[in-house]
Amino acid sequence: MTQRPKVSVITPAYNVVPYIGQCIESVQAQTLADWEMIIVDDASTDDTAQVVRRYLSDPRIRFLQNERNMGAGYTRNRALDAAQGEWIAVLDADDWFAPQRLEKLTAFAEQMEAEMVADLQVYKTEWGSVYTVAWATHAKPPRSPRFYTPEQVIRAHPSIKPLIRAEFLRQKRIRYAEHIRKSQDYAFYMEVLIKGARFALLPEPMYYYRVHPNTVTTRYDAIAENRKSLEYLLSLPETTPRLRTLLQRAYRRRVMLALYPEFAQAVKRGQVRQAWRVFRQSPGVLGWLLLSLPVAAYRRLFDRERMTDPWRESAPMG
Repeated sequence: MTQRPKVSVITPAYNVVPYIGQCIESVQAQTLADWEMIIVDDASTDDTAQVVRRYLSDPRIRFLQNERNMGAGYTRNRALDAAQGEWIAVLDADDWFAPQRLEKLTAFAEQMEAEMVADLQVYKTEWGSVYTVAWATHAKPPRSPRFYTPEQVIRAHPSIKPLIRAEFLRQKRIRYAEHIRKSQDYAFYMEVLIKGARFALLPEPMYYYRVHPNTVTTRYDAIAENRKSLEYLLSLPETTPRLRTLLQRAYRRRVMLALYPEFAQAVKRGQVRQAWRVFRQSPGVLGWLLLSLPVAAYRRLFDRERMTDPWRESAPMG
């Protein structure tokens, strides 16, 4: 490759034989042809490496391998170090892009003069469900493109796979925190924002996220990993007192949501000690339970009425 590509797609891979082919082919199908793809295999124990090698006749694809399993943070940093593109695009090995994604997002980023941009995600489960996720857990997608401040992003808690200007990462010396195994991507893009990047969202669904039993998010303790992300972000000298408060509040909310299913189940079964233990960890679970009671009561009433009146099943709701 004689000139710098427009986009470097970085893809960490670990035991993804069923998915990596679709991932690579979605990049090859991009309407923007000026890209490179850097795949780093994190010492897979299956045939991931053999599958990737089938695509190496495309000179835009580069393949690196870790000698031992190092985790996603280290593996993504190795891809970052090798990247030569103007923009960095994050693509996990079990996901894929819509064909126009890179073309649209790079044009959008340049139009908005932003250092980081993102789109919406389409979630696809292995059991057949497909749905477009709002760009964040606690915020609806906007009707039109717009900027978001770090404060707004923290409150929203987004789920994004952004495009980031490579020069900004180099200037600010931003890398993945390798000690964080699960949520290092959240810490990464939050650091980008905390260090001054302008972030804009294009509300179009172009990133396809695959949900399956071996997803990395199912292999680690959510609370412990979120705690690592919080501590890392609080340690940044650019983190203002206001951002510290918002980050801590967001962390407590994530802990509450992670513990709530256990609390609700303990209450349902009359396991007082278990419920009390969870409540002491996160008192907010009680408020969340009380908020959910009216919805649960309505569903139970509706189901009971439907059982006694079979015509209700086809009756319109509203």
